[in-house]
Amino acid sequence: MKVYIDVTVLTLATFVTGIQRVTREVAVRLIQDVRFEIVLIHYNAKKNCYYQIDNKKFCEYYCKHLGIKEMMITRREVPLKEIGKGTCFFELDASWMSRVKRSYLLPVLKNQGTRIIAHIYDIISINYPQFCLERGVYNFMDYIGAHIQYADAIIVNAQATKNDLKKLGERTNVVMPPCYVVPLGADFGTQRTISDAEVPDKLFKIASGFPYILMVGTIEPRKNHKLLLEAYDKGLREMGYNIIFAGYMGWKMEEFQNRLFHHRDYGKRIFHFSGLDDVSIIYLYQHARFLAFCSYMEGFGLPIIEAIAKGTPVIAADVEVLKEVAEGCCVWFEQDNVEMLCNLIRKYEDEELYCNLKAEMKKLRFVTWEESAEFYKNILSQFDNF
Repeated sequence: MKVYIDVTVLTLATFVTGIQRVTREVAVRLIQDVRFEIVLIHYNAKKNCYYQIDNKKFCEYYCKHLGIKEMMITRREVPLKEIGKGTCFFELDASWMSRVKRSYLLPVLKNQGTRIIAHIYDIISINYPQFCLERGVYNFMDYIGAHIQYADAIIVNAQATKNDLKKLGERTNVVMPPCYVVPLGADFGTQRTISDAEVPDKLFKIASGFPYILMVGTIEPRKNHKLLLEAYDKGLREMGYNIIFAGYMGWKMEEFQNRLFHHRDYGKRIFHFSGLDDVSIIYLYQHARFLAFCSYMEGFGLPIIEAIAKGTPVIAADVEVLKEVAEGCCVWFEQDNVEMLCNLIRKYEDEELYCNLKAEMKKLRFVTWEESAEFYKNILSQFDNF
């Protein structure tokens, strides 16, 4: 089965987190399955055309950190007319960020007989536009509208997102394509323990100092990093905790950034790391007292299960999709309730309670990336020979 995947956003990304991590993990496993002929494509805006990516070099770069990223892109142009009957176009990356508008691309492919499978991570841009860039909202509206109209199937990662799509269809009087729920893999970095010698000295010194509360992910309004900073001032500092933010600084965060960088404890007990590699992120998971997850809304909340898989307790906002994903294995606080967040962390200073919490976490049966990829493969296989 020939499957085309546009990985332009991944190949242009500086950091492989969130959606880019999913794209990498799934694409690599599809490539390795002989049942599929995977054609990875990259859009060159200057030349206004797609180019094929060398699958071997893609896997070497993203799995073994070998080679130069730009050298993955071959000189073979992939004209749209090539993507036709008997092929599948699998939307796996954050393609609403691409310059190729899906309202243009998808009807062309559909008219050529291509089967279109769309991975929709969430519809936060539709339901909660206040947390998003205006340009991103407009782009996503184009993206979701095109897929609702032209996709043969939609994949989501949580039942909560499927429910949101159903409500969107009801509001807009549109019949949604068949929708499948596929959980994401959580075994990122669980294969081994990262030693102190594998990380920069600065990171080792910080991680081995005061116990710390960790937040992982892009620093953007929806993630609510300001809540943890406020909790630090209102109790965590006094309790002897540091806080670490691991993620690049995103949009609409000027006020938070100013407050963070001018805090009296910034660089002493409050730390921000941007652009950490996988090894460093895993190391931070290993040594954190808690992962804090303060988001207002998520499509899945991958750092939650990544942390639990590494044996790190999670304290999270009581958001529907997070409760679905974590299956009761987190400590929950009311959204924006700083006092409750601090009190819960204080409660688990009792080492017996903390050890019991870690034991309870082991009950979570998380999905591996191999298992997750099998779900994707099974869905794609349904459209073979159409």
